[in-house]
Order: sequence, then C-alpha cells, then structure tokens
Amino acid sequence: MLWPAANAEPAKELKEVQQQIAQKQQDIRQQQQDIKSLHHQLKADELAISQLARRLNGTQQKLQQTRDELNELNRQSQTLTRELQQQEALLASQLEQAYRFGHHDTLKLLLNQQDPTSMERALDYYGYLNQARLAVIAKTQQTQQALERNRQQTRHASERLTALLKGQEQDHSALADKFSQRETTLGALKQSLQEDQQQLGRLQQAEKKMQQQIEAARRKLEAERKRQREEALARARAKAKAKGESEAAAQAKEEARLASNAHKGLGKQRGQLPWPVQGRLLRQFGSPRTGQVTWKGILIGAAEGTPVKAIAAGDVVYADWLEGFGNVLVIDHGHGYLSLYGSNQALLKMAGDSIQAGETIALVGRSGGQDSAGLYFEIRQQGQPVNPSRWLK
Repeated sequence: MLWPAANAEPAKELKEVQQQIAQKQQDIRQQQQDIKSLHHQLKADELAISQLARRLNGTQQKLQQTRDELNELNRQSQTLTRELQQQEALLASQLEQAYRFGHHDTLKLLLNQQDPTSMERALDYYGYLNQARLAVIAKTQQTQQALERNRQQTRHASERLTALLKGQEQDHSALADKFSQRETTLGALKQSLQEDQQQLGRLQQAEKKMQQQIEAARRKLEAERKRQREEALARARAKAKAKGESEAAAQAKEEARLASNAHKGLGKQRGQLPWPVQGRLLRQFGSPRTGQVTWKGILIGAAEGTPVKAIAAGDVVYADWLEGFGNVLVIDHGHGYLSLYGSNQALLKMAGDSIQAGETIALVGRSGGQDSAGLYFEIRQQGQPVNPSRWLK
C-alpha cells in the first residue's frame, strides 16, 4: 500500500520541474523578444539622431552662406551710401554754381541785350550746368533705389537668418532629447545582454549580417558597372559604324578610356593613406572584443560631429544602419579593396555616389551601441579584413 504514495512524490516533483523549465523557456523567449525590440528601438533612435545631425550640418552651411550674404549686402550698402553722399555733395555744388551764375533764367539772358558772343557762351555754360545737374539727379535717384533694394534684401536675409537660428535651436533641442532616449534604450539593452554568451551571439550575428549586406551591395554595384560598360562599348561601336569606321578600333579606344577612369584599388598606397579622422586609437585590429570575437578594424576616438574623410577615391556601395555597427558607409576602391566607416552620427553620402579622396562622407558619432564617440574603421581586401594601421600613414 506504500507504492502509490512513494510514486506520487517523484511524479509531483517531476511535474514541478517541468513547469519550471516551461516557465524558464517562456522567460527566455520573452527576453529574446525584448532584446529584439530594444535593438529596433536603438536603430530608430540612432537613425533619428542621424537625420537631425545631417540637417544641422546643412543648416550650419546655410547659416554661413546667409552671414556671408549679409556681410556682402552691408559692404554694398556702405559703398552706395558713400556714392549717394558724393552725388548729393556734387548736386549741392552745382546748385551753388547756378546761383552764383546769377540765378537768371534763359529769357532774362536774352533780354539783357549783352554781346551776342558772351550771351552764347553764357547760354552754353548754363545748359551744361543744367544737363550736369539733371544727370546727377538721375544718378542720385538710381543710387537711392539701389539702397532701397539693398535694405529689402538685407531685411529678407536677416529674416532667413533668424528662422535658421530658430530652426537650429529646435533641432539642437530635439537632438538632445534623442540622445537621452538613446541612452535609455542602450541602458535597457545592456541590462538584457549582461551575459557574455548573449553578447557574443549578437556580435557574431551582426558581423555575419554586415558581411552579407556588403557583399550583396558590392555585387549589385559590380553588375551596374558591367551594364554601364557594355552600354558604353555598344554606343562606341554604333557611332563608328554610322561613320563607316572600324568598330573594333572604336571598342578598343573606349575600353582604354574606361580602364583609365576605373578605380585603381589601394595596393600601391599601402602605408601612404591618410587617416579618415584624427584621434586616439581606442581599439586595435585583432584585439578581443567579446569572448572569441575580435576587432576586425580599429576604433578611433574623436568628438561627435567631427567630419569623416574618405581615405581614397571610390564608389559608395553601402550607406545604412547595421546592428552592432550603427550608421555604416562602405566605399569600393576597385580591385577588391573596400573601406568601411562605422558608428557614425550621420551619413552624408548615399549608395551609388562617387567619392574623391579626402571628401567628407560622414560625421563621427557613437551609433551601434558604442559607449563613447569614435569612428570604427575597416579595410577589406578580397572580402577579408586587413590591419588598417599598416595602410595608413
């Protein structure tokens, strides 16, 4: 009679353990969902920051242009004012001369019965004074009109400046709010990712996704380049055919032209490339990041909003937000060489844009969940990360 009681206790314990496992599994699923939601929120926060920073960068340029315009208008106003003063002084002098002439009108001169030759000279002189006076009056009126236009342009420019400053103030306030919101989201995300294993998994997923995205973008650009090349060669052959010239020669000439304009890669510039941004090296290539994940590039500390420069000419193949890397811009330099710029506050170029060496392409930030501001920078050769420090001078 003890068997049922003896069996009932282990069965009860087993059921309790199973319930605990089920609850733990539910908790894990909920945590994973919370982490996913937080990553989505972090992306939204950092994209909003990027948009505001990009707009502020544009506003700053417009402010400078408007200030330059106001300075030029002020210079023009001073010049016009001096001209008006000179014209008024000249007109006053002419009126004084006319008065000294005897303030006679033409009829009085004719009735005075003076010597005809003297009278003719007097009439000529009087006519000259009158014409000169009319010319000065006309010029004075033109200067007054120009001054009035200058005042209107100055007023409009001042109104634009006031509006830009007000907009800039609002954007700065909105940017501060978004930064605060990002910090809250980032704090919650870090709390959910306290375990190293969780962080390791997220970083590995982020790296894999980034490689896939970049490779897909690179293939798309390569296909577009191939299409454009084929179209250019077809146009060259058609043009030669229409002229009765050699199509083969025309194609060879066009191929040579395309080859001369193609990007040459980075191979010959090893150790000579400029740094994308000046700052302290925070993370070295190959150093541990989390667990078995190492840094595939370098992290350069710099103030938020610092301009990021392209290390060499190329075409933008990717410009978007990526989990773990923030706002990322990738440039294809040709011959299998890519440079990657991550953690940016804002991207100033788009996929498909052609870039010159030294051109500003982004603004330094801390997107992607970075604690401090800086630029994450990679160089890739045939898809494999290489140590950027060996390529920079």
